[in-house]
Amino acid sequence: MAKLYVAVVFAFIAAVVIVITGLSSDARLITVFFRSIVGFVSAGLIVYIVLRILAANDIMDFDDFIEAKDEEALAEVEGAEPSAADDEAAEGEQPEADEAEPAETGEPAQFEPLSSEELTRMDSPQ
Repeated sequence: MAKLYVAVVFAFIAAVVIVITGLSSDARLITVFFRSIVGFVSAGLIVYIVLRILAANDIMDFDDFIEAKDEEALAEVEGAEPSAADDEAAEGEQPEADEAEPAETGEPAQFEPLSSEELTRMDSPQ
């Protein structure tokens, strides 16, 4: 289905370019109209045929590419949201929000708000 969408987009762009160039050259409106229809159909068919050839030769298949991206995004979302059983298992391992995590020295970490003296200032390039 992605091949069809890409072909329609390129066909529309071709038709718009034909209309703009036809109107700027003071051609008759009926001539511009028919040329834009012919350009729309021919550009759409050419792009669709080229995309089908690329998919048949396993060079680039947009449908498979989009499905792979959807699967990656789905796996990323599933990985970001652990299930309830994982939450219960990880609950005992992680400290609660009230507790500070122990530092490498074994002392609890203390919250210290940032002050303007601690911030690094950068000079703008001249």
